Amino acid sequence: MGGTGHAEKLETFAKDALERYGLPGLAVGVKASGGAARAGFGACEAAPAGPGAGRGFCCAAAAGFLDAPDKIPLAPENIFHLGSVSKLFVATAILRMVDKGLLDLDAPLTEAVPWFRMDDSRIGGVTLRWLLSHTAGMPDVTDYGWDVPQVDSGALKRFVMSGELTRAQLLWQPGGGRFMYSNMAYELLGAVIAEISGTDFESHIDTEIFRPLGMGSTTFLTFLRTAAGRAMDPESAGRAEIAKALDLGALRAVGVCTPHHRDEAGQAAREAVFPYNREHGPSSTITSNIMDIMKWGDAHLSGSMLSARLYKEASAPYGLVPNNGEHIGLGWFIRQQGGYTLYGHEGTDDGFRASFWICPQLGAQIIVMSNLSDAPVKKINKEAFSLFFG
Repeated sequence: MGGTGHAEKLETFAKDALERYGLPGLAVGVKASGGAARAGFGACEAAPAGPGAGRGFCCAAAAGFLDAPDKIPLAPENIFHLGSVSKLFVATAILRMVDKGLLDLDAPLTEAVPWFRMDDSRIGGVTLRWLLSHTAGMPDVTDYGWDVPQVDSGALKRFVMSGELTRAQLLWQPGGGRFMYSNMAYELLGAVIAEISGTDFESHIDTEIFRPLGMGSTTFLTFLRTAAGRAMDPESAGRAEIAKALDLGALRAVGVCTPHHRDEAGQAAREAVFPYNREHGPSSTITSNIMDIMKWGDAHLSGSMLSARLYKEASAPYGLVPNNGEHIGLGWFIRQQGGYTLYGHEGTDDGFRASFWICPQLGAQIIVMSNLSDAPVKKINKEAFSLFFG
């Protein structure tokens, strides 16, 4: 992928970052068109003069291990759990429905899912715009149930109708631009997608996004990657069948990275379970690799996923993210680096970290993935951006 010089630079960078931060595995992808994006986020913004301007390239590198205890080498095509990067796909699916006239960003949530109830009368004023931008005052999920995963198609709606949501209270009056990150809000948005599309959330994303973009290595249904998962009926599977489908060894055998944490000695040790539960599909469960995520980045940099009006809506700042100076758009976080504006998202779950950012001014994107809970992937992403475009 790309020129030899860029590829060698990235391979050296990945190996160095792996060692500096003591990671079991690290995968990094960098791509640039050599000019500003033709459409999409901030496509009309001028890029500052400097080393970021230049010829296009594309390269990927992997360092370390897919599984540290067994020392299985990591390759760029291996699959990572990307956690909350999932939310970018949810946001895009919602905005595509808005583009088609199926949803209104400023209509009450309850118009899209009239069966939804919450023990707070203010929920009637919550809109899709506020859910997408984490400004609705929604609380967060307290337990993701990775140790007792559900895989049937009704899992998401059951969670949305469970006491964790129905008995919850909004943290404040929605819509004032006050930011509170909420996975719960994105489970609700996933339920909206299912309700409006008339199918389950994962099928809609697969049909609308993954297949058209040729993202054949990407899915929200991790259990289907293994032979045991494909053999079972998810609608009636028992706990033992589900455990077999999500077994770390079975996933490892098909190229899915093992999740790790640091043990008391500071060494990478396997997590007990893979972080999957269909109840939390929209907020957390996408799995993919570098090449597929680059296709996702390309689609947005080319402006092919949304209308110009919706890209403008998505890239507007709706709230300030406390402590880091970033802003939140509709699903996308917005930050500045080296005079450039970047849009992206981080992903964090047990055993995995991911960081994905695009820079429309350069037609560029960087994806960083690691199979360790505390991997500093955002820092590595910024370092890679400085190396190639700073």
